[in-house]
Amino acid sequence: MKKIIKKLMVLLDMRQKRIMAFLVVLMLIGAVLETLGVSMVIPVMNVVIDEQAVEKNKYLQVICDILHIAYSDTRSLTIITMVALVGIFGVKNIFLFFQQKAQLKFVYTNQFATSRRMMINFMKRPYEYYLNADTSVIQRSITSDVNNMYGLILSLLQLFSEMIVFLCLVGVSFAADAWMTITVTVLLVAALLVIKGILKPVMKKAGEENQDYYSGLYKWIDQSVMGIKEIKVACRENYFINEYAKCGAGYVNAVQRYNLFNATPRLLIETLAIAGMILYMMFQILRGTAVTDIMPQVMALGVAAMRLIPCANRINNHLTSISYFEPFFMGVSDNLQEEIRDGSIDYHQEAYQKKTEVEKLEIRDKIELRDIVYKYPNSEALVFDHANLEIPIGRSVGIVGTSGAGKTTVVDIMLGLLGLQGGQILADGVEVREHYQSWLKNIGYIPQTIFMIDSTIRKNVAFGLGDEEIEDEKVWRALEEAQLDGFVRGLPEGLDTSIGERGIRISGGQRQRIGIARALFEDPEVLVLDEATSALDNETEAAIMDSINRLHGRKTLVIIAHRLQTIEKCDMVYRVEGGKAFRER
Repeated sequence: MKKIIKKLMVLLDMRQKRIMAFLVVLMLIGAVLETLGVSMVIPVMNVVIDEQAVEKNKYLQVICDILHIAYSDTRSLTIITMVALVGIFGVKNIFLFFQQKAQLKFVYTNQFATSRRMMINFMKRPYEYYLNADTSVIQRSITSDVNNMYGLILSLLQLFSEMIVFLCLVGVSFAADAWMTITVTVLLVAALLVIKGILKPVMKKAGEENQDYYSGLYKWIDQSVMGIKEIKVACRENYFINEYAKCGAGYVNAVQRYNLFNATPRLLIETLAIAGMILYMMFQILRGTAVTDIMPQVMALGVAAMRLIPCANRINNHLTSISYFEPFFMGVSDNLQEEIRDGSIDYHQEAYQKKTEVEKLEIRDKIELRDIVYKYPNSEALVFDHANLEIPIGRSVGIVGTSGAGKTTVVDIMLGLLGLQGGQILADGVEVREHYQSWLKNIGYIPQTIFMIDSTIRKNVAFGLGDEEIEDEKVWRALEEAQLDGFVRGLPEGLDTSIGERGIRISGGQRQRIGIARALFEDPEVLVLDEATSALDNETEAAIMDSINRLHGRKTLVIIAHRLQTIEKCDMVYRVEGGKAFRER
């Protein structure tokens, strides 16, 4: 618990901590009202049962004196105390309603805020992280883990609230009958400690299994949708359905165990509490105490027990819930804590809403990869060992090599996506990593598989811009350069035509031309093609390359290719092999 609270204090900002402190104050007030309501039962019961109650109780005498009621007028006193009791319970419950509302507002308002922070956190991670990342774990971390983390925070708040109420009720019960209260309280606390000790590892394991199986559900849904064409052609639907079902069975089992072990201890707690009260009453009767003498205390304790036992049950539920939700909380905490401590990521909403203009890094002479040294994470083998490559501005440069030689790695290094172990990336002698956003502003990138968002042609060409930022004139210019403007103008909805998920409503060649238009949208100096036509048929590839070659002389072209005909019009060709880049022509 101490570890959770310590991490929580790092995760929450100052405003959130102030709200939590305010909630604690509300809980204290709620506990006082709860205690006052139960403590009022004792004088009311005394007045109803014993006509001499006023003469025996100095507090009742004070009330009678204030209200100018005769000590013998028990009827009036009974009515007044009953009305007061109803009033106190009414005020208490109204207050508790608003306290609960404040708790839930805090939890669910901040739940999405944390999910957004997780989204920012993952988006700001270096590209190399994603080379070994599990997409389903990322999806789960941003959604399910955050939701369950706030399940823990809600349980923590409610646990604190219930513990305050429990202690106050124990105090009231102690005033009525100390020994009975001690007996029942010892039994309840012992039961809670034993249950916590037994169930904590069980619930924590159930939470970890929930995480793993929930990731599996995401993974099999994602893989099934992404590979639906191949799945159907191979008639392998049953395999994917069964794998999803296996994860589902594990997930259901974990959730079932959580709910079962969360509910079962209630039976033990209720049994022990009632048994403790009955045993104590039997002991008093066997000692010769008259039933009428202990009846007011028993009734008052009965009322307290009606609140005390559910309170103990809820304390147990919150403790087991915290154990169950702990793996989710730790997952979110581990993802966010380091960046929060060093302030390396700005999580404020305003930082991502304001439009920032970035000037292009001007390049007049050449781009140079000088003495670059690189190896992939978790690998000792060097992909490049002091390799050099020079790209003159305005020229067309082809890069060839066998599969795995490092052709795409050259592009990723040039784009600044990979962290070098040594060497420099220079544009006219300027280290581009020191002007990274300006450098990217002057580069257009066309991969082999174009990423398409499920939106319109306009939104796919003007990639990542809001509607108010898109200039249709720039979109049409880019489409003309990509020789796709005629096709788009012939569509009924033109730029507003939806291309579907992954661009499924248009052909592969059209998707590639949209990728070219996207790369040209900001009119960059350098255009990088990473095997951009290798997945196309010969005729479509020839047409696409014709569009690219039209840019020769106006743009600096860097073309990664398998097929020699793709680079036949290049001014220079480099071959990548053995950790070096050799110029072939």
